[in-house]
Amino acid sequence: MKFTTTKGNKYIIDNRDKINSKYRLNYHVMGEYGWINDPNGFCYFNNKYHLFYQYYPYNSIWGPMHWGHVTSDDLIKWNYEDIALAPDKNYDISGCFSGSGIVFDNKMYLMYTGHINTSDTEEDVRQVQNIAFSNDGIHFEKTNDNPVINTSEIPHNSSVQHFRDPKIWRKNDTFYVVIGSKNYQGDGQILFYQSKDLIHWKYINTIMNFQNNIVDQVWECPDMFQIDGNDILLFSPQFFKEQEDRFNNVHSSVYCIGKLDYKNGDYNYNNLNEIDCGFDFYAPQTLLSPDGRRIMIAWMNMWESKYPTHINKHGWAGAMTLPREVSLINDKLIFQPIREIKKYRTNNINILNYQLAGQKIFQELKGDSIEIDATFKIEDNDSIVGFKLLASQEEHTKLYYNYKEKKVVLDRTNSGEGDGGIRRVKVNLINSFIKFRIFIDKSSIEVFINDGEYTMTCRVYPTKEEKNIILFSNLPIKIVELNKWDILI
Repeated sequence: MKFTTTKGNKYIIDNRDKINSKYRLNYHVMGEYGWINDPNGFCYFNNKYHLFYQYYPYNSIWGPMHWGHVTSDDLIKWNYEDIALAPDKNYDISGCFSGSGIVFDNKMYLMYTGHINTSDTEEDVRQVQNIAFSNDGIHFEKTNDNPVINTSEIPHNSSVQHFRDPKIWRKNDTFYVVIGSKNYQGDGQILFYQSKDLIHWKYINTIMNFQNNIVDQVWECPDMFQIDGNDILLFSPQFFKEQEDRFNNVHSSVYCIGKLDYKNGDYNYNNLNEIDCGFDFYAPQTLLSPDGRRIMIAWMNMWESKYPTHINKHGWAGAMTLPREVSLINDKLIFQPIREIKKYRTNNINILNYQLAGQKIFQELKGDSIEIDATFKIEDNDSIVGFKLLASQEEHTKLYYNYKEKKVVLDRTNSGEGDGGIRRVKVNLINSFIKFRIFIDKSSIEVFINDGEYTMTCRVYPTKEEKNIILFSNLPIKIVELNKWDILI
């Protein structure tokens, strides 16, 4: 099949009304029809936020990648735009893979990976980097100079089959890009290039790699940015080795804090840290907002997992996280939900100084498009306190704090028809208090712990309609304050 943006747009128009909306989210980005994964090209142009994403409009499973496109005034309410890129050139014929966007001289430029697979064997795969541009941010043209970084410009001992996901930025009068890669020993690495004109690129260095099988696959979707004079590197290593409660997903997303030597391409950094401690978070990408905030968004799913909306033939699969504000406090990244979400709160329920013992169903908290902000005071070392979310008699997702273990636990063993599993993260109380800020949106749960010190994200697929919120504790616990809002878009 020959792909074009015109064919893709027509297919969406002809099929979008066939979607089954049972698990459709209310205030998160999804595709109109078909499959989506990694966020791409996240930028601000012509007074709007632009978010692109890996997109296969023709089915609810991964296929030859296009770039879907949404725009927003506030990062919460999004509008669908036409498909921006389709795999229609010899240098991207098997897919327009992930990349990023940059605004320069009143134009938007997209840098993306062209995937070329002319046979059934991986040995024949090639990946190259390309540029497309737009005057209006809606209609894109691929430059005649593509590919701008070819396989001949990949350093020695680096895979020509795994060379993807460019993240571009500009510093002074020079463009820079980091690209995910691996070497022929199977070690993940990040490659660093520079250019004066977006067309002619020079390899500078491999700024980061591991050996000894800590990571044994390509490092995907790198992102480099600066906060408070520190150079922050995000990336998503495939098959990262588990470390007790850390890195428990098939693939992880991590960050480092360090200093980048732009001249030599050396990156001196501290330890790797997990970005999100839940189940469904991958390929985060950031932008700098007009008011100076660093904003991050990620794919809210995970590879090699069950996709009930595809299995049940609902016509779609995949979503994005709520955008998150990123800050640096005490040498640790803190992630807070985008502040604009507060504009969409309604129907507030407030509970003050409530003594909780055992299990309590609060009927006024019921809902599946809601925000909960709760603070508990815990004084007994044997205490366990938390929530059963989207609960019915048979199903629920459990979120709780175990004081003895000093861990927050997210348990979706009984969540519904999706994957199960348990995730844990070690969290210390703050002066005997723990805070949860929880966003529920039909088939997603995002948890921000202690003002964003930790986050846990998951997709859940409850089959029942009750959608109760149950609080529980094994010992008397004080709910210092709990607020619940409906989120209406």
